[in-house]
Amino acid sequence: MNARPRIAYVSTYPPRECGIATFTRDLAQAMLLRGHCKQHVIVAVEDEPSYDSTRKPIIHQHDRRSYVSAAGFLNESNVDVVSLQHEFGIYGGEWGEYILDFCKNIEVPLITTFHTVLTTPSEKAQDIVREISRLSTVIVVFVESAAKILAKQYGIDETKIEVIHHGAALPDRLRRGYARRHLQLQKRTVLATSGLISSGKGIEYAIKSLPYLVRERPDILYLVIGETHPEVRKRDGETYRNKLVTLVKELRVERSVHFVDRYVPQDELSLFLQATDIFIAPYLGRDQVSSGTITLALTHGKAVVSTPTIFAEEVLCNNRGLFCKFTDSNSIADCVKRILGEPGLRRRLEMNAFKYGQEVGWTKVADEYGDVVRSAIHVGRTLAETAEVA
Repeated sequence: MNARPRIAYVSTYPPRECGIATFTRDLAQAMLLRGHCKQHVIVAVEDEPSYDSTRKPIIHQHDRRSYVSAAGFLNESNVDVVSLQHEFGIYGGEWGEYILDFCKNIEVPLITTFHTVLTTPSEKAQDIVREISRLSTVIVVFVESAAKILAKQYGIDETKIEVIHHGAALPDRLRRGYARRHLQLQKRTVLATSGLISSGKGIEYAIKSLPYLVRERPDILYLVIGETHPEVRKRDGETYRNKLVTLVKELRVERSVHFVDRYVPQDELSLFLQATDIFIAPYLGRDQVSSGTITLALTHGKAVVSTPTIFAEEVLCNNRGLFCKFTDSNSIADCVKRILGEPGLRRRLEMNAFKYGQEVGWTKVADEYGDVVRSAIHVGRTLAETAEVA
């Protein structure tokens, strides 16, 4: 197929604040820049009808009819393929079941990227994943482990599954000295966690590790970069962040923690990461099969300390990071001490992280998605021709 296709993306999308929204925006832009599509259509999933009523097409998360309407719109709009970003929580109904109405009504090839793959799903969640997979031409996951779970535990056809790394923006150039001067961090040893804040990030355990660290390294500063996740804020307000602030005071580590409590644009986030010595990802749940924040830290050549989630175990293997135990502040402290105390280890981690980062920049990721798009369209046309002959 020589003609560049038209691609529709079904996902949350900026200005909605959501990791999947950012992922979709960056992927769509990279696909255009790399010439893998002629144009794209964004079907934004809104959590509230008032989000942007002027934008079409739109899926209203809790309005089941809008899923069928969006499929009808795309069927009439000459798109060649649909890229669906799947996460249970962004679609309506029990376990996000409303998205099945869209999948059953779309008439062009469907490529589904699973941002969550549960190892012990409920029967309902498992049935939804299986049905989406049956209706999809291609399934994309970020790590091999997720592909194996889908094949073995869900019974998904292995030939449908493609593994493509979670993309991330590469910094234009590494400017650690400039970043530290600009952020006035020259005299600090900087630890950092970034992304939309929620209790699943386990930030309290990183904070609890600080008393063990500052006794030996009083210059340590832990940056918690990002605002509370909008969905968490709507449901629970700032309860979790307030809990963290209270913990900091109780441990008397106020000088060692700084909350950057706001949305941080990509360029500024890159500066924070360039100024960082060690990135910490103390997630609480092992089931996590994607992490844009870890991926971004690796593209910036950072030593990473993470709990052994499914995603982290795969991307941080081969000396790209150290693993701390779940819910264990002493383990986090031990990993940080080891990296800071062994310059050779730190250099190896940073070098291996940087090398990996070069393989997951959006240019390469878009090229791999481009291959998947072309393959899906070819399969779709072959099936259509076969049906016509029959």
